Amino acid sequence: MRLASLSLVSVVASLAFVQGTGTDDESIERGRALFDKAFTQAEGLGAPEMNADSCRACHQDPAMGGAGPLELNVSRFARDNGGAGPFENLDGGQGLSKLYPPMHPGREEHPEGPDGADVFEQRQTPSVFGDGLIDEIPGIVITSHEDTLDANGDGIFGVARRIDVNGVIEIGRFGWKGQVPRLADFVNDAMMGELGITTPDNGRGFAGLSDGDPVADPEISQQDVDDMTAFLKSLPAPARGGSTDPRVVEGLGLFHEIGCAICHIPSLPGPNGPVPLYSNLLLHDVMPTDFRGMSEPGAPSGMFQTPPLWGIKDTAPYMHDGRAEDLQDAILAHYSEAEQVRQNYEALTDRQKAALILFLEDL
Repeated sequence: MRLASLSLVSVVASLAFVQGTGTDDESIERGRALFDKAFTQAEGLGAPEMNADSCRACHQDPAMGGAGPLELNVSRFARDNGGAGPFENLDGGQGLSKLYPPMHPGREEHPEGPDGADVFEQRQTPSVFGDGLIDEIPGIVITSHEDTLDANGDGIFGVARRIDVNGVIEIGRFGWKGQVPRLADFVNDAMMGELGITTPDNGRGFAGLSDGDPVADPEISQQDVDDMTAFLKSLPAPARGGSTDPRVVEGLGLFHEIGCAICHIPSLPGPNGPVPLYSNLLLHDVMPTDFRGMSEPGAPSGMFQTPPLWGIKDTAPYMHDGRAEDLQDAILAHYSEAEQVRQNYEALTDRQKAALILFLEDL
C-alpha cells in the first residue's frame, strides 16, 4: 500500500513507516512513546531553560508530529546595534526559552541595557511529517538548484546552507535557516534546545552534553535518540487532498506561471523515488528590506530555508514567525527575492487567486 494513499491521522495511528529506512516496529514504538513523553525535572527537564515538557507539546497539529500554533512560538534574541550592525550574539547564544521553570528567577526575561538584546525574532514550530524522506535527499541534489549569482536574471538567488561537521561540509536540510543537516542531529539539537535534556556525545556537535541541573548527564541514552529518530523517519509525507475540482488544476498552472515553483520545486529526487515536498531546501531572502532578525554563518538576517508545502493546509500560521494567518497572507508576506512573484500574484484576478489557494489547500 502506498503511504500517499493513506490519511495523515490514520498513518500516524498505525505507525506505518517509510520503506527502506531500515528501522523496526519496536524502535518506532519506543520512539513514539518518547516523542509523546512529558519529561519532569527529576529526569533532567530544563537547564533551566525549556520550551515545553515534551516533543508532542509543540508538534501537535493536525496530529502528533505536526506543526504548532502561534502561542507556541519561541523567541531568539541578539544585538545588531539598532540595525546599524555589526550583528552580535550575546553570551549563551541566540536561544531564549519560551518558559523557564516557574521557580527560576528571571522567568520570561532577556538581557537589557547597552550590552543587551535589541533585535528579536519569533520562530514557528514546523511540522516533521515527511522529514525521513527529506533526510534521504542527497546533498548534491540540493546544491544543483543553487543560483548564487542569479545567472538566469530572475532576481532569485538560492544558496544551500553548508555546515562544517568535523571538517566535512554537509548540506543543511532542517530548521528555518537550514542549520541542521541530518534528522538524528535534529533530535539531539531539539532535546537540548527545546527541553534542556542532555544526550550522549556522538561526535557531530549537535548534542547538548551537560547542563546545570543535578541530574546525571546524559539524561537520555543513545538508544533513546536512535528510537526517536526512527519514529521521525516513520512519519510519512502528508497525503494530497485529492480534490477533483478543476480549479485545482488551474491553480497548479498558476503556481508555475507566476513563479512560485522556482523555489517551491514540486519534487526532488530521493533514493527511493521523487520526494514531493514543494521546496528546493535552499536559503532565500524573502523579508522586507528593513527586516531585522537573527544572523548565522551562511544565513544572514532575512535568509530562510524554503519551507516544504506538502500538508500546508494544516500548518497555519505561516512564515518563520507566524506573521501570516492564512495562505493568501503568506503569499503577500513575500518580499525581496520574491518581490516579482508576489506582484504576479497581486495581478491575478480574484478567480485566479482563489484557484491558486485551492491548489495549495490540496497539497
